[in-house]
Amino acid sequence: MKKLILLAAAAALAGGAYTAQAAPVTYVPALGGNIGYSYNSAADGIHNMYLEFSPLNRLVVGAEYRDWINRDNETDVYAKYRLGHMYLGLGNRDYNDHGSKTFGLVEGMTNLADRLDAYAGLKVSSVEYEAKVGVLYDLAPSFDLDINYTYYDRDDVSNEDGVGIGVNYRF
Repeated sequence: MKKLILLAAAAALAGGAYTAQAAPVTYVPALGGNIGYSYNSAADGIHNMYLEFSPLNRLVVGAEYRDWINRDNETDVYAKYRLGHMYLGLGNRDYNDHGSKTFGLVEGMTNLADRLDAYAGLKVSSVEYEAKVGVLYDLAPSFDLDINYTYYDRDDVSNEDGVGIGVNYRF
């Protein structure tokens, strides 16, 4: 699991710079969920909203909407399966400006301290890859502060990267 996190971190830091702000990696118990908002500094800025829900133990379904300021929007719909501290999944990203693509994802998380978790994730499709590393700090029993770095590489545009900050609510 540590190798996965290091691999995703290395991929994120190795690249140049069009980042999508993705949902943080969190543990979602059966019949529980997360909802969140974040802002990323990439390009002219990105507003991101997401919702995840676990209808069954270990299975999470989710949706994300990214509003690239001064650019097109993107919408992801995905499902992922938890294996210990990792998730493996598939999804579909609608680019709004030129169709949609299926992507695969691998994500991992670990606890660093009493109220601090670290995570990393990698999404890959036929036209892009997105790598993200971040930390979650428990502000209150159901609220997390998310601070992250995201790197995004799409074939048809320049690469971007940025720092993001967000808040998540667990229910």
